[in-house]
Amino acid sequence: MLIETLVTLIAAAAPAKPPPLVIAPAALFWRTPTPAYAPEKRAVDNWRVESALWLDMSPLAAAKRALDADDNEPARCVKLNNYWCVKSAGWNGEIAADADGHVAFASAEEGAAVAALLLRRYYVDYKRHSARAIIERWAPAQCATVAARATPPATARPAPSPAANAAPASRAGMMRMLPQRIVPMGIAPRGLQNTLRARWLAAHGRGDVGWGRRRAAPAAPDLIPAPSIMAGVSEARAQRAKALPAPSPAPRLEATASLAALPAALPPLPTIDCSGELARIGNYAAHVSEGIAATPNDDLALFDAMGRPTDNLARALANMAAVEIGPARPRAGLVNAAVAQLRRLLENPAAPEATSQR
Repeated sequence: MLIETLVTLIAAAAPAKPPPLVIAPAALFWRTPTPAYAPEKRAVDNWRVESALWLDMSPLAAAKRALDADDNEPARCVKLNNYWCVKSAGWNGEIAADADGHVAFASAEEGAAVAALLLRRYYVDYKRHSARAIIERWAPAQCATVAARATPPATARPAPSPAANAAPASRAGMMRMLPQRIVPMGIAPRGLQNTLRARWLAAHGRGDVGWGRRRAAPAAPDLIPAPSIMAGVSEARAQRAKALPAPSPAPRLEATASLAALPAALPPLPTIDCSGELARIGNYAAHVSEGIAATPNDDLALFDAMGRPTDNLARALANMAAVEIGPARPRAGLVNAAVAQLRRLLENPAAPEATSQR
């Protein structure tokens, strides 16, 4: 109870909103002078103080966040001081990037300023004026490859044979089959895997059967000739070629043949499933256009004909951050500061500017 009261008093003494035009993080003396990125935590070490200052939350929640006393796990980009989930491209204030390429900014103000600059590039340079056109590049679809199952047509399916549905034959039924021939268990009539000795035994039978009567002279066994010392003398190659069946010719397809003429054993081609990603992009664009345009496909009018930001830019930035780090939302002071810095940058083009190809 004592700790809760102390935190409440500290939060009440702090301002409800931060100064609206503070740009440099070093202006606040109690911030970390040199922010660092921790890869194992995927976070910048000052993200708690930054989010307590710049995210829209109650004074008590902000104090708990700053003092590491809250239990809620924020969105990933909150820990990166990157409330718009901007990708790495050598921006001002970029100190690192996570495994997915999201920038870890030294302060939330620098992340907001980069987001405003990037929106201007999309609108002015890339001519993406609608919310859908912007989101299709800001958060592009990650479609999944799905292997389609090929179902053969009804005419191509073979009819089931009657033997396929018959009950398996029993041993007694096999014994009643005609003609009936008892085969010794030690002899295979056609040979075990059609080996040479098995074929010879199948042709001559047992050596102790039939000596009391005259038998016809057995045919010469199909033995492989012994190899010859001289090359070309042996006839093994000619006999083997004679024994092998002729290969069946490959099917010929005309240039104008239809797909029905292709063999049915061809593997199915993979398909691309983008249904879920298209729905995500549509929902994202609808949120961005709230309070700005009638539909996600209408012009947002974020900049005028001279490329200067309008009042719609701050609203679009706030809507985008609410989607990227929801349910958290940036304070109006953070968004207004980013738009004001962009205006100063356009008035003074000599100021340093990071480049990006995103």
